[in-house]
Amino acid sequence: MKITYMALLSTIFIGCSTSSNIRIASPLPTTTISEEEYQIIVQNSANNISESKIYQHISFLASDDLLGRDTPSPGLETAASYIADQLMDAGLKPLGDDGTFFQRFPYVSTTLTKQSLTFNYTTATGQESLEWAKDYWVLPGQEVASEAEVVFGGYAGNPVEGLNWEGTGKVVLFTTTGNPLQSEETLSALQAAGRARAAGIVFLLDDTNTADTILDLAGAIAGQGIVLPIPIVGLSNSKSQKLLQAIGIPYPTSPDDSTPQPPVTLPQVKINLRTPFERSEHTPPNVVGLLPGSDPLLKDQYIVYSAHFDHVGVGIPDSSGDSLYNGADDNASGTSVLLETAAAFSRLPKPLARSIIFLAVSGEEKGLLGSKYFSENPTVPLEDIIMNINLDMVGRNPQPDTVVGVGKQYTNLGELTDEVLREHMDLGIVVIEDPEPEDQLFFRSDHLHFINKDIPAIFFTGGEHPDYHKPSDESDKIDFEKTTRLTKMVFYLGARIATGAASPEWTEEGLKEVRRIIAESGGN
Repeated sequence: MKITYMALLSTIFIGCSTSSNIRIASPLPTTTISEEEYQIIVQNSANNISESKIYQHISFLASDDLLGRDTPSPGLETAASYIADQLMDAGLKPLGDDGTFFQRFPYVSTTLTKQSLTFNYTTATGQESLEWAKDYWVLPGQEVASEAEVVFGGYAGNPVEGLNWEGTGKVVLFTTTGNPLQSEETLSALQAAGRARAAGIVFLLDDTNTADTILDLAGAIAGQGIVLPIPIVGLSNSKSQKLLQAIGIPYPTSPDDSTPQPPVTLPQVKINLRTPFERSEHTPPNVVGLLPGSDPLLKDQYIVYSAHFDHVGVGIPDSSGDSLYNGADDNASGTSVLLETAAAFSRLPKPLARSIIFLAVSGEEKGLLGSKYFSENPTVPLEDIIMNINLDMVGRNPQPDTVVGVGKQYTNLGELTDEVLREHMDLGIVVIEDPEPEDQLFFRSDHLHFINKDIPAIFFTGGEHPDYHKPSDESDKIDFEKTTRLTKMVFYLGARIATGAASPEWTEEGLKEVRRIIAESGGN
């Protein structure tokens, strides 16, 4: 799953547009297969969805040999070839470039030059040099001028007046609560600093940001390959307190406790901040396969199953010394469900009415790049794609037998999923709405670029867990039995729509709400 700060920062630096291709209240197509025949052939195929195959796929994709499947990397290419082979073995037709299963997209990677990172500050009491991944994490940007002046902007969540003139060319300090890259409260600070044309931002972290948190974030960010117009730093709580003490500003004990009132220029403080990076050009792959439909009228309508198969590669070692981020749940699990679903459809004795696309994308961890490219360069007419089922982090069981159907309230796909589960109570699965809607999971995975085009989508996930984006996200923690049951569920859901017995539709209020959130958040 894409790390939260990618969506947060895009609201500041990236614009968004949405399509006007509305899919709502379309007439119900005529079913092209009898209900009795449908039940028999679909049930027989579902019965052969194999826990051992799910195990095989996840074990391979999340093995140390693939080195975390970073975008780009040799391990990612190995994973793509494996996925293509599985789709070919299932009898799918290639739907990528030049008659292949691969759709490649341009990507310019940026890598932090860690040995040349520099962050220090000078006050009246002397100079303090800081150590990356111990004292701070950084999102790189253009180099800050040597001995840059500093402005104290106060608490990040409060509207900051006056920075338009105070912050120009300077580094702005903001106090925060929690992780500023996972909090919408920091939007006002980022926007104010952007308007002021600040040279950089330093978030003074509170004591909830432990040494492990800073270490994990530093490693995850370094693997994201993004460069912003200005660098953004998170400074550890101990170093933040030391800095404020040196310049005579009390460390605030609450968001309302900023003394003096910001913004305040700090002429006695100078900051040196260098975040050098290297650029290189690549063409990482998506993998796309097609099962054509059989109905003369409906075969040109496409259902898309999607899952990202990339992860974050090799990073900072954890306490055990493991530096391989294998991403078993994120997202070897979703990719494996996609592959077994494709195999289940391919076993049907005859194709269903509508066509089905199986789309495994890369670049998700870099900002949903592969799915964005597909949505802008679709290999079938975009207006003929009628829905998307997205699978991301579906292999764990934080709530027993429960799956989150993110966005299920916005379309009739949630209702159709519930109908499937009532008909197949043996699956023992409950699909719930997002229990933490404030995290906006519906806008944090690859279905985003389908809903940006007004294509109905539902996103199935188990949600985050303590191993999220850590080397400990390993295959031995996957609940293979539950993942197999979930595979049957998404197969049944897609089959119901592929027969023509049901059509995906936005609810009128759902589409309005999704558009509103996208417009407010930037959406990319």
